[in-house]
Amino acid sequence: MSEGLNVNVEFQYADGFQLKAAFASPGGAITSLIGPSGSGKSTLLSLLCGLRDPVSGEIKIGDRTLFSDEASINVPTWDRNVGLLFQQDTLFPHLNVRKNLRFGAKEGTESQWKMDDIVNAFEIETLLDRKPDELSGGQRDRVALGRTLLSQPKLLLLDEPLSSVEGSLRNAIFDFVRGGVQTQAIPTLLVSHDSNLLSRVAGPTLQMKAGLLSP
Repeated sequence: MSEGLNVNVEFQYADGFQLKAAFASPGGAITSLIGPSGSGKSTLLSLLCGLRDPVSGEIKIGDRTLFSDEASINVPTWDRNVGLLFQQDTLFPHLNVRKNLRFGAKEGTESQWKMDDIVNAFEIETLLDRKPDELSGGQRDRVALGRTLLSQPKLLLLDEPLSSVEGSLRNAIFDFVRGGVQTQAIPTLLVSHDSNLLSRVAGPTLQMKAGLLSP
């Protein structure tokens, strides 16, 4: 089981853009992160997963500190156990769908998300032997999300997931993900401009504007 996410960080780009974020995202809840393009949403996700380093502050999941300038802690990306899904998928082009999914899977760990369940829920049974360049945008979205879930993350960061998936299937997949998040008490941040998807979250909402975050 995971626990809540607690964040209090500051960051600055070389061009002067500053980001300040202080918030808590409870385990088992999907927190919506909204705001205009360029406001800092993707930057915040990069800070949480370790792709960028805050100037100062602290990031914690439960009792585990991922970053603290005061304590000189900065856990590398590969050891944070964060499931990050950016808008552009990062499927391995030389692997078929089955192998892409298995690459993310962690054997011998307890999880609500099992490969067979994901394959069925995401309706990708007929795609397992295809390479990524043989998939549509919506199919790639589904495979990329499935691989992210199979990594058994302690924190889940979703940036415009399922944007190319049609409505009814998108809603069914999102409900499947939400059930696993709740069961495993995983803190989750969802960046989306899809009002229908956001209406299904029923969790906290954070507003990002010009690098500043507010409830």
